[in-house]
Amino acid sequence: MFAIENRYVRPVPYVIVGLIAAFVLLFMGELIANSRSGEAFGITAQTAFGVGGWVTWLLIAAIGVYLLFVWGAGNVVWRVGSREVVYMGLGAALYGTLSWIFNAFPVPAVGNVSLRPTIIIPIFFGFAFGPVVGFFSGFVGNILGDALTGWGVFPNWDVGNGLVGFIPGLIWLFKERSRSVDLLMWLTVILLGIAALITRVDPEITDFSGTSVSALWWIPAVAIILILVIHYVPRLWPFFVGLMLAGLAVGAVVDLVNDGLNTGGMVLLVIALIGGILTWTLYRRRDAISAALSDEDTRVLVVWGVMANIIGIGFAALSDIWIAGLTPLVAFAGRFVPAAGPNILFAILLAPVLYDAWKQARVREGRQ
Repeated sequence: MFAIENRYVRPVPYVIVGLIAAFVLLFMGELIANSRSGEAFGITAQTAFGVGGWVTWLLIAAIGVYLLFVWGAGNVVWRVGSREVVYMGLGAALYGTLSWIFNAFPVPAVGNVSLRPTIIIPIFFGFAFGPVVGFFSGFVGNILGDALTGWGVFPNWDVGNGLVGFIPGLIWLFKERSRSVDLLMWLTVILLGIAALITRVDPEITDFSGTSVSALWWIPAVAIILILVIHYVPRLWPFFVGLMLAGLAVGAVVDLVNDGLNTGGMVLLVIALIGGILTWTLYRRRDAISAALSDEDTRVLVVWGVMANIIGIGFAALSDIWIAGLTPLVAFAGRFVPAAGPNILFAILLAPVLYDAWKQARVREGRQ
């Protein structure tokens, strides 16, 4: 695209084009959001410049991407050809459409936070097809999902979701990927432990309905256990996750019996059915799943996917200290943990399954 040899100048045109495209896509997202809801919070209603302005945070992200370009100058991971363009469009469309569907399942948080099992899409696309594809899938997909829901456009969260897809693709810049896993694994365990402790600090932090978010401390705690199991004893992973899912299904049935059949009860019924099906599937395929989890690339994907959520969602949530005027504790416990916590669990539980299915499909097609 641009024939520039200087490693410090070469990324500049790409970053500029990327920024222009980001501005266009954000305003397109605002048009979609406004058409979906009269209460959508568009970027024209948000502060653009200054420490709390969304343009500032977009530029900060662009500078970070530029520095990574310089660091990995000349590496094939930055290539964007027709193949990558197709994957960018596919990843963004999948993430946006499915996020719109799952936005109907809120998580107790200070703000619009929902369950996102779809987070595995930008993680996988970044890991399999490169950081540029991953960033586009997460960034554009989040714009589309929030816009279709009618929430509006939130550039710092769009960038954060883009980083979730971008970071797993950076693993290909390392010659020895396995050496990065041990260090990152223990770093994620420490950070998740801190997240669990901080979330318990103030039970007065509540969501719109008054539900305390402090109960979410168990999510990073469970994530720690899952990461350690998948890293050291992968053969126990199907059994451990199966017990979790079985417990979820039983809990849903108990709540359904106590509360009766209503809208919430129907959701619980669906959760119970899905939990039961997944438990049985894990039991039947326990040997194959254990073998897949023993694969080095799978462990790399999990650890980098978790770290991608810590950095990406952390960027989005903590920037709200300046953008939304939140206190650091509220931004961390009220936004970061509710958003990143479930994402991390989905990354640990679902990303290996998606990656293994993709590898098997490649083998059947005769590609390695």
